[in-house]
Amino acid sequence: MQDAYPKADVPFHIATLVSSYSVLTLSGMFVFGRNQWLRKGEIFSLVFGLFSRLSVTEVRVNDGAACQQCAVECRGSDGNCVDCYPCFQRANDREINLRPPAIGLGRNEPVTDDLLALVVLMLGTVTFDGFSATPAWDDFRRFSVDLMGAGGGDVLNSLVLADTLGVLLVPVGFLLVYLLFARFMARYAKGRGGALEIARILGVSLIHIALAYNIAHFINLLLIQGQLIIPLSSDPFSFGWDLFGTVDYSLNLTIFNPRVLWFLSVALIVLGHALAVYLAHLAAVRTFGDRVTVMKSKYPMLTLMVVYTVISLWIIAQPIIE
Repeated sequence: MQDAYPKADVPFHIATLVSSYSVLTLSGMFVFGRNQWLRKGEIFSLVFGLFSRLSVTEVRVNDGAACQQCAVECRGSDGNCVDCYPCFQRANDREINLRPPAIGLGRNEPVTDDLLALVVLMLGTVTFDGFSATPAWDDFRRFSVDLMGAGGGDVLNSLVLADTLGVLLVPVGFLLVYLLFARFMARYAKGRGGALEIARILGVSLIHIALAYNIAHFINLLLIQGQLIIPLSSDPFSFGWDLFGTVDYSLNLTIFNPRVLWFLSVALIVLGHALAVYLAHLAAVRTFGDRVTVMKSKYPMLTLMVVYTVISLWIIAQPIIE
């Protein structure tokens, strides 16, 4: 796996980044309020809040008075207050429900431009992270060295510049391609929505693709590198301890069957894209109404999902370059 910053695994740098982000988070909650910052500004709360829409549980508030006092826009277009914890804490009429998996993605809620940008960023960054570990990207990095030279320091050099451009430009490219296909869908909508409006309406249908690709791409990292928690638990502060007798544990590289893992990754990616098409269909039915417009509007989205599926499968089929 490639990183734009070559010293991202240095403990001091990690500690500095975590401390800085903690200060930023606490400052944001102090200035804007805890609920507002966690709902609008804290990136991890936003990302995991989107992923939680695939969960089989929800918290629902039926107390309208509690929602009127809410500091955030808690109600969806259907008037329901779901997974708003500030309302849940103070409401009298509340409930915890079980629901089918991923049904939360079908909620009729407005999608803002910033939320759409976040979803596209999630897709773009995880796709680039997978692509950056392939021989094709490794060839591009060599080309950048030949073009700009191998000079520079450990941090500022042609390799870091190439990776940085990839991190920045791939999400932008994703957004432009997505808006282009949304424009195609808008042509079939017969004036019922512009390209950006349709892109927002269908944006939520892309969330589970990001989750599926994260699992497919990082499951081997979790199974292999995740074993490091075993020796670290015995000596968490590098003081020479051996609390549980596991400090000399060696990684088990045969913990999984690569063939099974590859088929699992393929299944996750295909399932994620198929679900995206289905959710886009539900959104089109809700937005356009008549059957002919709904059917025609799905063709661009279906084409995009097929192309993206092929690209995703090509990436995971490539050998990994460390």
